[in-house]
Amino acid sequence: MEKQELQWGKYIKYSRQQKKLKQDDVAIGICTPSYLSRIENGVVIAEQALYEQLFERLGLDLAETMKNEAHTLQSFEVIYEKLLSNEVLIEAEIELLQHFNEAFQLFEHQLIAKLIYSRYLLSIKEDSLARALLLELEPFITYKGDRITTLYLAITAYAHLSFSEFQLLADREFDGFNAQLMMRANAFEQANYHYHLAFSYHRSYQFQKAITHIEIATKHMRHLFKPLFQLKLYSMKGVILNDLHHFNEALNEYNAGLNLLQHVTSIQTPLQYSSLHNNIAYCYECQKNFTKACEHYALAQHYEHDLHSVINWMRACYQLQDFAQLHQLFTTYDKNQFSVPHHLYQRALLIYACESEKSIPELKQLEEQAFPHFEQQQYFELILFYAPLWAGFYENLHAYKQASHCYRLALQVSEKVRKRMSS
Repeated sequence: MEKQELQWGKYIKYSRQQKKLKQDDVAIGICTPSYLSRIENGVVIAEQALYEQLFERLGLDLAETMKNEAHTLQSFEVIYEKLLSNEVLIEAEIELLQHFNEAFQLFEHQLIAKLIYSRYLLSIKEDSLARALLLELEPFITYKGDRITTLYLAITAYAHLSFSEFQLLADREFDGFNAQLMMRANAFEQANYHYHLAFSYHRSYQFQKAITHIEIATKHMRHLFKPLFQLKLYSMKGVILNDLHHFNEALNEYNAGLNLLQHVTSIQTPLQYSSLHNNIAYCYECQKNFTKACEHYALAQHYEHDLHSVINWMRACYQLQDFAQLHQLFTTYDKNQFSVPHHLYQRALLIYACESEKSIPELKQLEEQAFPHFEQQQYFELILFYAPLWAGFYENLHAYKQASHCYRLALQVSEKVRKRMSS
């Protein structure tokens, strides 16, 4: 935050322009117009008595104005912490956010209000409106570790995740070392920022960097009681450890999450239980313990109707060769219930994989629809499962060229993942 006197200078300039007064009109009898210009632009800091005279000339009460600004600013900061904590905002808080343009006179405070409003827009899935506002504010960011900068870095990081721009966020951190600028934010905000970095590095298959940032986030939370966020940390660390093939350590994190859920009633929701059991199931699936995987995917679906868990359950059933359960899932969850592309592609691939009679044209059609999407969206683990499966089907039909293409794709993706994991 800038020195108070610099804020006063900006406020004087803003108020003078709002009243359509020239610098000569305001300065007369108090100071020279050129000196007023330097005060307004923060070039000089005058005596407080001079500021009081200028405020009086403009019909403003300096003390009351600053008190109101500080109180409203604190209200915005409270709202921001609630947004970070995924707490429900009351109607008055939403109304204050929606009237952010009227909340402040000082330009710096207006920027803070706009940034927090953009974070609110992201929380209600108005991603495009939030991005437009963030782009509008970017020219005013100083990147000096002030409050505006820390808010901007944290909120744009969250925006990148909302747009699935995982590599872009990872690259931005690598280029700018923005985590250093975030050191002036409070511990909870820093933990959130490092959590977002861990998430982006994980989705970019840079698991070592991901584990580094999730551990930093955990360290910042050591003396804070934020159970829902702590649950997210357990889950995220478990996911990263699982992809590093540290399966027992991953299960320890998930079990810590389940233990937290059992003891904190405020976070006991079907969604949280479902998410944890889905992660546990995937951990067993990666270990080829498909029986345990199916048990936990079923539990995940029992707690929450989640189509992501359903698709995973279908895939585990196929690997377990439990075709009775698989066909029941196909019947219960028909195509029209799905909207996420990779869910639709997986369902189509699994249905065809169960067909006893296969043809090269149909195999190729499904391959050309699904595999490019998996690669473009960086669902490399799906390619590593379905490409060899499809290669085997081609081999059974003596289509060795097509089989070779699928094996080559799996090999290329495997090498890409290996390089990223070692970075």
